[in-house]
Amino acid sequence: MAIKKKVLVVDDDKCFRELLVCALEEEFEILTAMDGREGITTAAQSSPDIILMDVMMPNISGIEMARELTAEEETRDIPIIVLTGSHMNKGVPQLFKQERNVRAFLSKTTPIMDIVWVVKEVLNAK
Repeated sequence: MAIKKKVLVVDDDKCFRELLVCALEEEFEILTAMDGREGITTAAQSSPDIILMDVMMPNISGIEMARELTAEEETRDIPIIVLTGSHMNKGVPQLFKQERNVRAFLSKTTPIMDIVWVVKEVLNAK
């Protein structure tokens, strides 16, 4: 039996976090965190293969989390997919895309199976 790749889902929205877990758990080992600070700690301790994270979270925002992950040797190469439910100006995705680990920036309104497809594509390209 093949070892499942680890996916860390970081989102303060419990319902969306659970939706992602349900969509991904059959094919991946899922780790979760409720905010950016917990996400950074979980990433450092568990070495996930990919991180899915929200933009606006308590304690540490998504962009701060991405920058902290990039700054640490043990987490700098983990690919990140950013998911947002906010209607933001066009500069926000560009801000994230400047971070070396950010591979995709998606809306939470993206169909869930499309999000799963992007996760697989990013992992296959890794």
